[in-house]
Amino acid sequence: MMLLCVCVKCKGDLDIFVDIPEEKDSFLAGELLRQFVHIFTGIIIILIIYISGPSAPSVLSLLLAAAVLLTMILTRSPILEKAPSLFRRLARDGKQKIKLKGTILLLSGVLVVLFIFPRNIVYASVAIVTLGDSVATIVGTSAGKHRLPYSEMKTLEGTLGGLVAAFTGALFFVDPIPAFSGSAGGMFLESLISLQTIRSESMKGIIRFFMNDNFLIPVFSSLIMLYVSA
Repeated sequence: MMLLCVCVKCKGDLDIFVDIPEEKDSFLAGELLRQFVHIFTGIIIILIIYISGPSAPSVLSLLLAAAVLLTMILTRSPILEKAPSLFRRLARDGKQKIKLKGTILLLSGVLVVLFIFPRNIVYASVAIVTLGDSVATIVGTSAGKHRLPYSEMKTLEGTLGGLVAAFTGALFFVDPIPAFSGSAGGMFLESLISLQTIRSESMKGIIRFFMNDNFLIPVFSSLIMLYVSA
């Protein structure tokens, strides 16, 4: 039976290549669903910030606390094992030790930029991390053929696809130059995130936990957009 090699992007874990026996379509369908949920989460976060106005930091802090509490429950309870396969796919059961890690880190990153940067840059940074990261994963897993010279896990096709999507989303909130600069910086960071120099086993505890694209991309892209907008 012919084996198909597919790049699997595990949020919060190292990217890995796995051999999947003729189940590529099923795998890609599951990955596509997860990335659409990731994009939808970003849209919801932008709407929450816009609707809640000055109370946005408090609202996002409550959501972050709820996500942490739910993670603790899912970690200690076998409830996920009994859940339908659809929910286990979304939670990456068996691949991610800390459930909802991506959501926790995304909310944390958005909270950081919310306290520091103007709202339009905050919105753009959320668009960059959700659209760019998700499209990069979808394109990379389905059509990626040329690996980046500095990463064995990331592809040129995925990174370019993510750049286009991130730039398009950021354009709704900022001018073209900061939109492109923030998107390019964010996707470059996303392509670096799997390197051993970043994900080294020697990085322990809280520092290693936050070495994740969901947290780093909003902060890094916001810094770039603020700089080029000055």
